[in-house]
Amino acid sequence: MTKREKRILIVDDEESIVFVLKKLLEDEFIIDTASEGQAALQLINEYNYFAVFLDIRIPKINGMEILSYSRELANPPNVIIMTAQNTMINAIDAMKKGAYDYITKPFDVEEIVGIIKKIRKDEIDALPQNNTNIKNIDILDSLLVGKSKVMQEIFKTIGKLSHNSLTVLILGESGTGKELVARAIHLNSLRNKKPFIVVNTPSVPFDLLESELFGHEKGSFTGANEKREGKFLQANGGTIFLDEIGDMPLDLQAKLLRVIQEKEVEPVGSNKSIKIDVRIIAATNRNLKSMIKESKFREDLYYRLNVIEITLPPLRDRKSDIPVLANFFIEKFAKELGISGKQLNEESLSFLQSHNFPGNIRELENAIRRTMIMSHHSTLTPEDFYDIINPDNINSSKPSDKRNNDSTPFEDIIRQRIKNYLEKIKDTNLTDVYKTIIGTTEKIVIEEILILSKNNQIKASNLLGINRNTLRKKIKEFNISKKII
Repeated sequence: MTKREKRILIVDDEESIVFVLKKLLEDEFIIDTASEGQAALQLINEYNYFAVFLDIRIPKINGMEILSYSRELANPPNVIIMTAQNTMINAIDAMKKGAYDYITKPFDVEEIVGIIKKIRKDEIDALPQNNTNIKNIDILDSLLVGKSKVMQEIFKTIGKLSHNSLTVLILGESGTGKELVARAIHLNSLRNKKPFIVVNTPSVPFDLLESELFGHEKGSFTGANEKREGKFLQANGGTIFLDEIGDMPLDLQAKLLRVIQEKEVEPVGSNKSIKIDVRIIAATNRNLKSMIKESKFREDLYYRLNVIEITLPPLRDRKSDIPVLANFFIEKFAKELGISGKQLNEESLSFLQSHNFPGNIRELENAIRRTMIMSHHSTLTPEDFYDIINPDNINSSKPSDKRNNDSTPFEDIIRQRIKNYLEKIKDTNLTDVYKTIIGTTEKIVIEEILILSKNNQIKASNLLGINRNTLRKKIKEFNISKKII
């Protein structure tokens, strides 16, 4: 391999991005820049770059095409893809095509420094150079949604897994999307033309699980009236997803371990083994390490399954993704249910983000579906969600948030508004919070009652429960405009 030059290429048509990267790296590297694809290719052919920072959307030739071209070189540079559009399909596609890393704008300076250090230490995964057999699968964009940093890292991992058949263990609470990740791994792999078979371990009776997985011969047990092919054979050439692997009985764990080691299955009632070629992806919401200590899960099986580990965060730890997910589900159900014109406003998004979602993404999905069906409003409000999302779960992790059982929905809505306001001002120097909240609330109530009563002050004072003179004083005190009333 030809020795690399101490040189970095920055390809972007945003001058501010080029400026920042150049200032950051020019003390240590010779920096070349290009604002469009053709010029970038000429420079890549001319120099043996240490690294190339490459934007996806640039004139003439896009970044993905340049990436593909650079991977065919005898000594390809380490390409770091940059984009402001941090979709799952972009992240996975970049890693599949051999990018060293994928970063989203605006990026952290420390992130860039960390990437340079990683390249120096040769910690890059050994990815094949030829990716011509792998095709983009557009359906992936509808499977996994998220723009948070943690989800971007998961997308990159999926991209790296596309070139091999390593066993994967997916960890996470129920409803976090473990099966979706497994499907994404399969659909992005060379096995995507072959079956993806799902086995939900707890849903199959223990005495039938072995037969379900490995098949059986006719007459091998009571009720086995005909020969049956197991899930592993059905998945041959493709992927099998073993969901909730922590619920598998110990004796069957030993047989699964043998299947992984020998790459063959033995149907129940047979003395012959059948060779298989199957990628195994397992998932669980249980703590397998604790189960190993309690002798409830085999340690040797754990390490066979945990070649690559992906941990999905609960939704409460990635609340920045809630607006993206919520709008995605609205678009999804608009097509599925034939309900168009629904949207969320800032208040409803804030309300959703204040909820801890113990059921994770599945709970959010169900809440959006039910609200779209039940609500008569085009703009979905917090009140529309209130009867669907249990208010006791809002910030339920904080003991101070516990409310009396006799509190009303109206009280809880007001409480949530105040909490949202306090969260926004907690780092400011604002004082007299009590006066501000009470004064503002009182003014709004009076304004709305005056509007409701069509500026009939007698009617308004009766609705407010105050005398007319007091109402006049309040109108003057709060400088309520006649235009409003």
